[in-house]
Amino acid sequence: MTDQSISHTQSGCVATVQRTLGALYRNWKARRQVRKLQDREDRILDDIGVTRDELAWASHLPLSVNSACELERAAYRRRKEEQLKWL
Repeated sequence: MTDQSISHTQSGCVATVQRTLGALYRNWKARRQVRKLQDREDRILDDIGVTRDELAWASHLPLSVNSACELERAAYRRRKEEQLKWL
């Protein structure tokens, strides 16, 4: 390998590490926001459309997963299932 190809490979690795660390940081911040919701009153959570069980589940997801996005998906699925029960 030439010096140029080694340098290109190393810069690709650095970029990958930076993206990974950036995603972990964003996911960590999202988890903190989800955990803050646990301090809210039940009526506020109801207005938001999430349950305490969903918050507990989302706050324990691995850092490789964005807890806020998964919480939103879970709440959406639950609400859709509840709507289908009425049909």
